[in-house]
Amino acid sequence: MTISVLAFGLYCLASFIVANCLIMDYCSFNISKNEAVSTVTTTETETDDIGQTDPQAMYDSYIANIYDTSIFFIVVTLAIAIFGFVKPEDEVFERKLTYLFPDLHRSEEGKQYVSQKINKMAAISPFSRHTVSFDEVIPLEDDSYLFKCGGIYEAQISNLHGNNSYKDDSVKISFALEQIEIDEIKNATNDFKWGQVTMLRTYSDKSSEDPMPWHNGKSRNFVNKLHSYDIKKLEIPAQESINIDVHSWTWSKFAKNKYDHFSVQRFTESIELYFINNLADKKLKVTYCVASEEDNIDLLINDDGDFSDGKELEISGHKDCRFQKQVKFFRPDQVIVWKVRVIT
Repeated sequence: MTISVLAFGLYCLASFIVANCLIMDYCSFNISKNEAVSTVTTTETETDDIGQTDPQAMYDSYIANIYDTSIFFIVVTLAIAIFGFVKPEDEVFERKLTYLFPDLHRSEEGKQYVSQKINKMAAISPFSRHTVSFDEVIPLEDDSYLFKCGGIYEAQISNLHGNNSYKDDSVKISFALEQIEIDEIKNATNDFKWGQVTMLRTYSDKSSEDPMPWHNGKSRNFVNKLHSYDIKKLEIPAQESINIDVHSWTWSKFAKNKYDHFSVQRFTESIELYFINNLADKKLKVTYCVASEEDNIDLLINDDGDFSDGKELEISGHKDCRFQKQVKFFRPDQVIVWKVRVIT
């Protein structure tokens, strides 16, 4: 549109200059001719006057031509402007998919499948933090330990859609827990975890209010077979982000071949890991490893029963009672496995 307007302006300027130059040249030629030829008869002069072109008529002809061309430029400019206002990046998400997959309309089921898969990729986590605190420990006879671990998972989710809201109707928070009685935990008859979620919330940076207050409140046991809670509908406005916080606690068993793990649902640019020792009379060693879901985790455990990286945590109150690590560019097909054992 801008180019059309500039071209139209240049055309008008050039047309006026050319018209004025032609008229001036024509008038100068006639004046010179009249001064040089002084013996022409009246009849001949009248005949020449009849054959001559009126300068005003010539000027009017050029102006009319400019008007015709102006109408053409205006029509073309308006067409380009209307076409330019409808940008592919401003289309709704479903419309954008037709540019990538022209035959997507063949089946409604296929369209829904592709839409859901691509829409999942339109939200990433720029930052997340996973904090585990060791609050209680029960030694067992088989040289293993039961730890009561507090967990805080914090994640920021950004919308990658340029001009559209991100919508997801099937968001779940899942934990690998089993619903068993506390006596079974103490007697170590089950290797799975048992625990509760104490808080689950979502909120935006622009407001401290929780837009989904129905999933806040009292502690709740995991009672469904999938050990998960549904956040239900999640919507992120264009070029904005939301935050998800999950607070929980679990009883977990750790031994040489017993470990814990967690993964992410979205590509995460940076994860911070925190392990905190709240046991005043215990020295702990925490190790962790980043692996693929296809890896054999048991092969990643060394002869000491630890993973490749880790640190000993001192007693509570010491400057080293907190172990922090950062993992960059963590994908949903990866897993972070970790374990803890008592040193003293």
